[in-house]
Amino acid sequence: MTAPLRTPSCAAIVATRNRGDKIAPLLESIVQSDLDDFELVIVDQSSDDSTEQAVQPFLADDRFTFIRSSQVGLSRARNLAIANTTAEFIAITDDDCIVPPNWLRAITSPMRDDPQVGVVFCTVRPVPVDKIGHTPHIIFDRNRKVTSTRSAWASARGGLCLGAGMAIRRAAFDDVGGFDLMLGPGSKFGAAEDNDLSWRCLLRGWATYQTADVTVMHDGFRDLDELRELVVRDFYGVGGTAMKYLRAGKLAIVAFIVTWLVRFGVVGPARDLLAGRRPQGFRRPLMLVRGLVDGLRTPFDRATIMYDAPPDDALERSDGRV
Repeated sequence: MTAPLRTPSCAAIVATRNRGDKIAPLLESIVQSDLDDFELVIVDQSSDDSTEQAVQPFLADDRFTFIRSSQVGLSRARNLAIANTTAEFIAITDDDCIVPPNWLRAITSPMRDDPQVGVVFCTVRPVPVDKIGHTPHIIFDRNRKVTSTRSAWASARGGLCLGAGMAIRRAAFDDVGGFDLMLGPGSKFGAAEDNDLSWRCLLRGWATYQTADVTVMHDGFRDLDELRELVVRDFYGVGGTAMKYLRAGKLAIVAFIVTWLVRFGVVGPARDLLAGRRPQGFRRPLMLVRGLVDGLRTPFDRATIMYDAPPDDALERSDGRV
């Protein structure tokens, strides 16, 4: 009799592009997991073979799967990775992060304990850098269960959750149709694909859990030039994401939009003036508005609250393990 295929209790997925051997610290940290029963899927969208070569030594571990994809886009990569997992609970992080040994166990624990929880976000701390710039991060000072988009949008006024420290229940992922292919780095609206997925889950009756019990370290420092590019991408992406909910009639998101416009378009420059500095930061609200306008023009499915992706962006599926 043929033995049944193993279904691990938990999966981890990582999307990567042109990271090279810088992905190694993440993979080394995942290997140190205190949970043995897991699978890891890496989707590589690189333009060269350097990342694949860096991953090769780790593939001796039969829990690891490597998929080379010719497509570009974080949401595409994550959807593809999840399509090639079998576990009920899926943990997600980025290729420039380091996870603690209890990451898989702790970030999926809220879903194991509560069948209503469909999405989990954890604290993402910046790796200390003695330079001028910024590393994206989010810090939760307590555990919190969010059960409505109104509460999620109120929380997001202070900052968005990060997909670098995220987990999702497969049933919730399937319920909402996965990540929106038009959102996230590498897509038209280059941000907020992680928050968007959790908001759509909330609208379907799933809860989101913010946990302070586990921390992922983010080695994603941006210098000032890189930060300016990130600001343009992220605020445009947030605007495009928010417009979906306006078009779907979810007017509670207006408070979130107005708060961001006032915070970055009024409060920030006013502080500069009071401190005797030249007002800065106007690019942020401008890009947010541009994202809103372009989101209004982009083909959209009101029923799924997802943008219509071009036909050639269809999800591919791996037919084998590397």
